[in-house]
Amino acid sequence: MNNLKYFLLTLFFFNAQSVLKSQENLKKLDIELTKLAKEELFQGQVLIAEAGKVKFSKSYGVNEDGSSILINTPIDIQSVAKAITAISILKLHETGELNVNDYLVQHIPSLGFYDGVTIKHILTHTSGLPRFFEVVFSHWPHHQFLKMEDLINLVVKHQPNLQAAPGQYESYNQTAYMLLAEVVERVTEQPFTQYVRENIFEPAGMTQTHFLVENQDYISELGEANLDNLFSLIVGDGGIESTAEDMFLLDKAINNGTLMAPNVMNLAYIPLDLAEGREGRFGFGGSLVEKEMGKRVFQHIGQGPASNAVFTRYIDTHDVLIVVHKESVQYASKVYQAIESIWKNKPYELPRKRRFHVLTPQQIAQYIGDYGDNGFMHITTEGGKLYIQPDGNPSKVLIVPSSDTTFYFEDQDVKWEIYLNDAGKVIGFGPQGEPDHMMKRWNKN
Repeated sequence: MNNLKYFLLTLFFFNAQSVLKSQENLKKLDIELTKLAKEELFQGQVLIAEAGKVKFSKSYGVNEDGSSILINTPIDIQSVAKAITAISILKLHETGELNVNDYLVQHIPSLGFYDGVTIKHILTHTSGLPRFFEVVFSHWPHHQFLKMEDLINLVVKHQPNLQAAPGQYESYNQTAYMLLAEVVERVTEQPFTQYVRENIFEPAGMTQTHFLVENQDYISELGEANLDNLFSLIVGDGGIESTAEDMFLLDKAINNGTLMAPNVMNLAYIPLDLAEGREGRFGFGGSLVEKEMGKRVFQHIGQGPASNAVFTRYIDTHDVLIVVHKESVQYASKVYQAIESIWKNKPYELPRKRRFHVLTPQQIAQYIGDYGDNGFMHITTEGGKLYIQPDGNPSKVLIVPSSDTTFYFEDQDVKWEIYLNDAGKVIGFGPQGEPDHMMKRWNKN
């Protein structure tokens, strides 16, 4: 056998082995996800593509009404919707209708007091703009839904200060992305939802994707306005239902140039250089979690109380991993890690059902109090349960005990801890196992 034939035979053998191993991994993945679905630890959709081709696409679990979640069941993708907003801006950049380096004031003149803030700053979460939640909670009637015009008028009236100089550092800002949708509307002179539908959803073939505000029963399902849903009529930062398969179609349309030229889309993958030589991680609508050329990974994450989405795009290899949770969001992080590890043939650990631990009245009394600088974070009690509430936020969040000193939020996969000293006295509250990052117990004396 000559060297060429030997080489080709060896190459064929290893390729066949690789394909078989990949198939085994995906079969194992299906078995494990089926187990998690039965235990109500995962309910949603998973899609894996390699080199632009779908290798795995399945759905698991049930909806609230008991019907099965299907691969074409639209699920709220939360902040992954910011990727759609970013693409809208980039399309207008490509056509010359705006430039990502434009100042915000060029498109929303009434916000001229935010001097130096560019579109690119907002896209990369480096604008320094304040989060507008506090001005709304403080000055807007809590029984009335907010519209974009209302929000801008409120900001113009009260002019909350910048958090930092534009471009100085990164600070994730949900409400700033709402301004980008307004910019699109002013530039195109059409509703943001219409522009996105005609210029992104339809060209990409995303037939199962739509804005929540377009649902016929959306307003009635919202019920009365309250502190948790005041922003529900505003788009740009979220409010889109989609499927794992539709998000793959979006990735495909990006890669084949259907939506815009590749050199324009590449602008999204370049974080800004920050103050003091620090390197940013946010691109446009997502974060660059791996920056090495040839191995770049761009990730979009959406987290909410009833759904969770992770859209991971391996830019240079055209691999894709999409995991969408409907309910069971408190297990989302561990489920995603397990899925990725099984796919990559790495060791993995499945999540376990959370425990609910009963605290004694004495322990509850011991834990209530003020924490952090100037006691800005408060732990309170009501009905034998513990709640946490920061200054400036009128709503409180239940913290559920998993042991005498550990806690979790029902809709998060983050563990928290009450820290005690050797004498058993409370000294702080913070992420579990990270005492250096705890909020110290505030003592006014």
